[in-house]
Amino acid sequence: MDERCYEPGPHGAGVMQRSDLALDLLDGQSCKGSVIVGGPAYGCSPRFMDGLAARGLDAVVEVRPSSLVAVAGRGNGSKPVPASDLLGSAKWRSFVVPVAGVSDRSVTYAISGLGGNRVGSGPMGSLFVAQTGGINGVHPGTVFGFCLADDVALAELIETVGWARWIRPLIRRGERSAERQEAIPADEPGVVNGLQPKLRANITLSRGHDQVNAAARLISHEAPTLRRMLACESRPVNVVELFAGAGGMGLGFLLACPERYRLVYAGEVDPICVQTLRSSHSALNETLMGDSRWTPALVEPVDLRSKEALEGAERAAGTWGGADVLIGGPPCQGFSNANRNSWHSSNPHNHLIDVFLNYVVRLKPRVFLLENVQGIHWTRSSGAPEARSSVLDRIKTRMAAAGYEVFVQLLDAVWYGVPQYRSRFFVLGIHRDLGYNADDFGSWGPFPKPSHGPGASQPYITVRDAIGDLPEVGNGHAAERMSYVEPTTAAQGATNYLAFLRAGAERCTLTDHVTSRHADYVIERYRNIPPGGNWRSIADSLTNYADVNRTHSNIYRRLLWDEPSITIGHYRKSMLVHPLQHRGLSLREAGRLQSFPDWFRFAGSATGDPGGLVHKQQQLANAVCPLVTKAIAEFILGL
Repeated sequence: MDERCYEPGPHGAGVMQRSDLALDLLDGQSCKGSVIVGGPAYGCSPRFMDGLAARGLDAVVEVRPSSLVAVAGRGNGSKPVPASDLLGSAKWRSFVVPVAGVSDRSVTYAISGLGGNRVGSGPMGSLFVAQTGGINGVHPGTVFGFCLADDVALAELIETVGWARWIRPLIRRGERSAERQEAIPADEPGVVNGLQPKLRANITLSRGHDQVNAAARLISHEAPTLRRMLACESRPVNVVELFAGAGGMGLGFLLACPERYRLVYAGEVDPICVQTLRSSHSALNETLMGDSRWTPALVEPVDLRSKEALEGAERAAGTWGGADVLIGGPPCQGFSNANRNSWHSSNPHNHLIDVFLNYVVRLKPRVFLLENVQGIHWTRSSGAPEARSSVLDRIKTRMAAAGYEVFVQLLDAVWYGVPQYRSRFFVLGIHRDLGYNADDFGSWGPFPKPSHGPGASQPYITVRDAIGDLPEVGNGHAAERMSYVEPTTAAQGATNYLAFLRAGAERCTLTDHVTSRHADYVIERYRNIPPGGNWRSIADSLTNYADVNRTHSNIYRRLLWDEPSITIGHYRKSMLVHPLQHRGLSLREAGRLQSFPDWFRFAGSATGDPGGLVHKQQQLANAVCPLVTKAIAEFILGL
């Protein structure tokens, strides 16, 4: 392999530039009869393009819309114009073009030749443009290309330049697939008799894994011998919550064992989330707890990275005797499947894991619980794909040095009575002073046994169980309070999920059953999506998408009544559709699918004023399901 490199910056004597290196490498290859393909960094380099022309090599390269083009036939005195200025002269033809490297996908492009031109001071060639998505003007689906070959069909041109645009995503996809395969060794905690899935990539795989593992789960989930040291203490167990967001993790602990867990500190930087925390703590105190001893007296926006915040959390915990349990879910954009270009350590959100660990070292809780997405298992701590140490490896190493036995488990919310498939990694640390070691908990680790699904005592909670009782509303319904018929015992069915949701809520009143207002054409699309269908059911009508084939499978998904929901992210942006009604989900429906009780209300502004539906939707998308942490909290109390 050639290990030479170039030096970025202005051209200078004796300095190897990218274009020089590329041409030098080509000289060492047999390129006769081949076509050189390049992205805009090469296509906009006259030095590189002149070098190709001098060698007699055919090439198809992408150029930028802003690239200056000297148009043939306009005279030597004509001023070059940006390539985008030539769109007005385009004569479009439609072609279906295969997606590079993906055998079963294609994209419909409108393509036009733009005549003989010169890009910058480079050689003469043919300029062309292609667009997809039916959007006018220049947008991400617009590709300008330049060709040094003669008599090449337009469809072949865009298919060829597509390799320059898609090659990096294809390589990254392959690297990440390989990293996932090796992410969790077979002897890691969480592998049940060799059957526990390494990752739960989608609902179809998750269902299959759960069916296969049903028998193994019944056999392998033997209850470990617990000392119940936390439960036997005379005072409540003090919980510190970091990166609290809307407070889903802390809520789970407070719901788990009333008057046994006390939330002594909640740290969050977003003022709107802080308003939600204040509201939910107040509601808990009034309706469920009976007094205010169980939640923090004061919650203010705080940057948890600061020394002042760390000292404030330490003081708050010290007032009640110290921190027993530290919980939190640092923002996960850098590890998320929804943001795959951020899987590297340079993403500032990824460093918030270290902030959480700093609090563990300083507060010395007896137990810590960290929640995050599956990406922490394969995101490399150094940011380089070849680095062998993952973010999870770093957590284990640092916490072992601080005196903790560290356990990792992939848990799906659907296993714990949440009507939603939602897989997250939980990292549980138990201080060695409690007297446990890794062998005490078996292959499943110190995590609660699944209570719902195949091999468990109860069936999955379905979408119908969660929202089937709610009154019908329309597109853009804005009334934050409305009348509600309390469900009868028969209506609640055998799951008791409705009883959980309604406990503590104002009787005969429903709040936040509000929906975003979508345009008429969006509602018409909803009408054509069958139960369980998604954007593929309406692909021909998605003309405003630059490249519809790159759309996530959960976009425009209509939920099924008698199955759990797909993962609830930002449900408005994902255009999730009600199982029966032709509209998007309401905030209350999405909250119920996330296991938030009906008394819980998200704030929409930093002042607590009404409105702000977008902010409420984002908080819900980021929230941890309370029923999952409730199950974990019940288990931890037995340690």
